[in-house]
Amino acid sequence: MTSTDTIHPARSLESEERRGIAADLRLLAAMHGEEPTAAFLDALQGEGVEELFHLAPATADALEVCDFFEQALAATGRDEGALHELAADFAAIYLTYSHRVSPSESPWIDPEGLTSQESMFATRDWYRHYGLKAANWRKLPDDHLVAELVFLAHLFDLDDRPHAAADAARFLDRHLLRWYGSFCAGVVRRAWTPYWAAVAKLTGVYLESLRDRLTSTIGVEREIFEPIDAEKERRRAAQVQHETCAAPSIPQDRELGW
Repeated sequence: MTSTDTIHPARSLESEERRGIAADLRLLAAMHGEEPTAAFLDALQGEGVEELFHLAPATADALEVCDFFEQALAATGRDEGALHELAADFAAIYLTYSHRVSPSESPWIDPEGLTSQESMFATRDWYRHYGLKAANWRKLPDDHLVAELVFLAHLFDLDDRPHAAADAARFLDRHLLRWYGSFCAGVVRRAWTPYWAAVAKLTGVYLESLRDRLTSTIGVEREIFEPIDAEKERRRAAQVQHETCAAPSIPQDRELGW
């Protein structure tokens, strides 16, 4: 569970930066956690992305996404009709799944696309290692996007656990970054409102920026995994082969000899 990487002694995240990143992750969790109010939208728009986050995305692609986010915020109304549309889109993404885009990891990783599978139990093990557990896993599964973001925030709050930042890097590699890109692409394609597409894209570039920051500071190189579709097909084929080999032989009819 805990990363065994050796953290470079001369490179680490300062306490202030860790706290800032934790706050960033909790803000992202809040964005994905419920439909926004007019006051919440005003607060986001008033700051601007560069002031909103302690770890501001800096690549050209990331800055383009930031511009898209700010434009989407400016174009989003605060009247009852606009807020109702945002709430309906939120429900379609996060509650009813009518957009066919799951906010949890299991359906993206599991060969059959099922919920509450191996990924949920794997993330649960991570949480247990740090003395945490989901308040109600039936309502918010352990491998839900919001739960994973909040867990990462917790890791960055731990100044007294020297390997917590390395664990955050590994958790990103083995969980959140493996499936978030597929989730983000689905939201961008199917969301009815620019706001939710912008939130999805902004979260993606932030997570990538965070992972790059961890590589440059604590020296934990990124783990590379095969694409999800290829992994699911491989696991599906292995499961079929296992079931075929395990199938009991059926005796054939034969003469009884009398």
